[in-house]
Amino acid sequence: MTTDNQKEPRKKIYRIGAWICAAIALLFVFYLGYYKYQQNKLKFHPEGFSVQVNSKDLTASGKKWLEAYTERYRGKYVPKNQKVVEQSIDNLEIKEANVLQIDFSIKAKKLDEKTSANWNGTLEENKVKCQWVLWFKVEEKSDGTFIYTATRFQRPAGYDLEKYQTSGQKERDEYKQKYEAETPYEKQQYTYKIENKICYVSYDGGTTWKEVPVPLKDLVEVGDGRAYYNKLQEKSYVITPEKTAFVYGGTREKALMITYSEDKGSTWKTSEISKNIDSIRVKFCSFPKVNVGYVIATSGRAMSQEGQTIFKTTDGGSTWKEAGVGPSSWLLQSAGFVEENLGFMSYPKVQGGKTNFYRTEDGGKTFEPVMLPVNKQEWMGLTSEPFIQPQTPYIENGQMFLLVGQGEQGDFKGGTIMAKYKSEDKGKTWTFVELVEPPSKERG
Repeated sequence: MTTDNQKEPRKKIYRIGAWICAAIALLFVFYLGYYKYQQNKLKFHPEGFSVQVNSKDLTASGKKWLEAYTERYRGKYVPKNQKVVEQSIDNLEIKEANVLQIDFSIKAKKLDEKTSANWNGTLEENKVKCQWVLWFKVEEKSDGTFIYTATRFQRPAGYDLEKYQTSGQKERDEYKQKYEAETPYEKQQYTYKIENKICYVSYDGGTTWKEVPVPLKDLVEVGDGRAYYNKLQEKSYVITPEKTAFVYGGTREKALMITYSEDKGSTWKTSEISKNIDSIRVKFCSFPKVNVGYVIATSGRAMSQEGQTIFKTTDGGSTWKEAGVGPSSWLLQSAGFVEENLGFMSYPKVQGGKTNFYRTEDGGKTFEPVMLPVNKQEWMGLTSEPFIQPQTPYIENGQMFLLVGQGEQGDFKGGTIMAKYKSEDKGKTWTFVELVEPPSKERG
């Protein structure tokens, strides 16, 4: 039978064992905490990482930098699944001063999408393929060595996009696309196209073409603004079997001119309209009759103000005389004559202005304001008057119609829908007909 004296040593042994186990557990906890602490101290990011080298050669130094950077992934406290097993450099390319692209591959203990994301690379077979563009700050030390510090990191696609946007190439490409790139011609019976820097006209929907005998540069250059080399200013030309005319010039180098044909482009004539204005922004041409034509040209722009001069011919375009001036000094938006003496001019909508639409029935000598009926529309819970920009009226099947747009800031149903009006008294008054999709830019 066990006595109390025998039990006491056993209890003491148990207590010592418990203390030893507790101490071991505590040490393990402390070690685990220290290990985690050391892991949390690891910051794997290229920016701010430095390496000391003996050479100022960018490619050699970049190679040393990458070797030192990836070596950190072999350290004692790096999580096992992140440890780098193998690293190789595929290519080195100097992008600009102190900017180097390094293409390299790494193998890690664990290869998955998370690993490739951590390296900003792509997972290919048993490797992570990386392409890094690195900006380096280079400091020379007193002992002749150099400190290379990565100050910025980017992938090649981001680098190329940034260079594209900041080098001016984006603006050059946008200019070329907008002002120079050839555009398809409108497939209508009477149309034109610009191809290989030559302007052509067609009277059969593009089956056959006749060259317009005016150099493209002369045809498109403007005295005020930027010239389009891939299209003509809308309404600066007329294309019909009876009369084809192109108005151009009005610059310091060339007077305001017109080249016209009355036999579908077989023969052409050229005449001077005026040499007194050289800062023409826009010009509008119309021939309500074969022998009666008008050219309305704007000049002298100052901010949102400019003058307009109306020129008239009664001999088909051979000679021209000033017939009047515009009724407003705002920037002209559209103008033209639909009959021998009946014409219209429209301007931007001005807050507080009575109207921006005018009519003449004496060939441009005098004008009267035209008031369009209020047209309210409801859309997305709001009621507004979106139609503010009249175009030039047109005759269709003996009736006069007018399209009114929303202006540059319009957003009613996307900003393109137009209001169509009809007049029974040659444009003095108008009644609303319907909402319509905008017509294509008719060339003719």
